[in-house]
Amino acid sequence: MSWPKGKPRKVAAVLESPVTVEPEAPKFITFGKPDIGHAEIDAVDNVLRSGWLGSGPVVKQFEEEFETYMGSGHAVALSSATMGLMLSMAVTNIGDGTEIVTSPLTFPATINAILAMRVKPILVDVDEHGNLDANKIKPILMNREHKIRGLMPIHYGGASADMRELMHLANVHDLKMIEDAAHAFGSEFVGPSDGQKPGSRQKIGTIGDLTVFSFYPTKNITSGEGGMVMSKHADLAERIRTLSNQGLSSGAWGRYGKGPITNYEVVHPGYKGNMSDIHAAIGLTQLRRWPELLAKRTKVWNIYEDAFGWREPGHSKSLFMLRVKDREAFRQRMYEAGIGTGIHYNPVHLEPGFRFLGYKLGDFPNAERIGLSTVSLPVSSTMTTEDAERVVKEAKKWAGEARV
Repeated sequence: MSWPKGKPRKVAAVLESPVTVEPEAPKFITFGKPDIGHAEIDAVDNVLRSGWLGSGPVVKQFEEEFETYMGSGHAVALSSATMGLMLSMAVTNIGDGTEIVTSPLTFPATINAILAMRVKPILVDVDEHGNLDANKIKPILMNREHKIRGLMPIHYGGASADMRELMHLANVHDLKMIEDAAHAFGSEFVGPSDGQKPGSRQKIGTIGDLTVFSFYPTKNITSGEGGMVMSKHADLAERIRTLSNQGLSSGAWGRYGKGPITNYEVVHPGYKGNMSDIHAAIGLTQLRRWPELLAKRTKVWNIYEDAFGWREPGHSKSLFMLRVKDREAFRQRMYEAGIGTGIHYNPVHLEPGFRFLGYKLGDFPNAERIGLSTVSLPVSSTMTTEDAERVVKEAKKWAGEARV
């Protein structure tokens, strides 16, 4: 090919001119990114092709394998952990006009579930680790004006509350123990509880009357949306199953599945709270992958611990939190560096929607100090060690006097 006549040849000049190449921006590290792979996609595909999408054999399999993982107890898969908290109160006769003790350092779902059952939440301050303080509950239980029927501790960030002291209070005062374990799948209580030997380890989900887990996308395992209630009591688990299915004596699989066909009765006014086979397919696959997912999370977690300090034994490795002086500035700087963060949690008594409960700033000093200064770093089995090291580098740059 020849150049057209009259056109200057500037090839050399073009080749010699500097070429500006913009550096590729580092990938954004999403907070709590779920680890979804081909196994989950194939599991959902199988359900979609099966012709059965509602609660059926996959939900049942998920419940059975969850029970096996726990080692004891009875599991009921539900549409959300919020529904699990509601139904747990319903089956333990914690209802209209009664009260339940819980923490102000929690997600609004805890309070919303309590209010939905027309129960009054009695908030009690937390200890230095962010968990419900048994010593602060004792004087409240001595007040005869209260109508307290249960305790609802939150296993804050995946660290177990002191179940030895809390179970002692529940037993002495004849209270039901409903554990909010939204972040505590994989958590253990380390220490004596229910006659166990000192130093023993008990899985969260095997201690109280009822324990509620969340499978929201940011949790250790996810079902997309959903939750699970574990109970030591078969009768309570069966009542929750009935209530979650509009109070019917027979679920859809029993009425329309492969048989034998059963009729149903409405044995109690109920709710719509059952899990579908679609969601259970994701959750079941994640449960089977848990050893792999935990190993990946642990690599990230260990890097954080080496940089910022050790966590309590038995931690689920769900939320790794720092306390920083200027949280909003820190989060903005981290975002600009391509790193997502979270807040767990703004104390609920300071939220505008809960002011009617009658609490005010200063009522719960520990919860306020922790809740107003804490920021959560991203932890996910999708992260690499390089990702974790990048998070540490940026966090140390902007956190100031950060501490665990």
